Amino acid sequence: MTKLSISIPDELADDLRAVAPENVSAFVATAVRHELDRRRLFGFLDELENELGPVDEDEVSSFNEKFSEIAAASAASAKTTGAAT
Repeated sequence: MTKLSISIPDELADDLRAVAPENVSAFVATAVRHELDRRRLFGFLDELENELGPVDEDEVSSFNEKFSEIAAASAASAKTTGAAT
């Protein structure tokens, strides 16, 4: 394991200590992992767009509607059965 020294604004440090008082390092490591994964995902999406062309926004809207309908149906089903979502 590598130890790093970083500088962050005081307000951010206060917020960090408030949400992760026992293990700031683990919280920061998780946040860094999420940001690196996010950047890799956006890099991959850029590669796909370069290779396949731009996204069809009509298709995106259509799939968003379908996913919203599925999520709503799933939430409604969970409420009636008492299952957690």
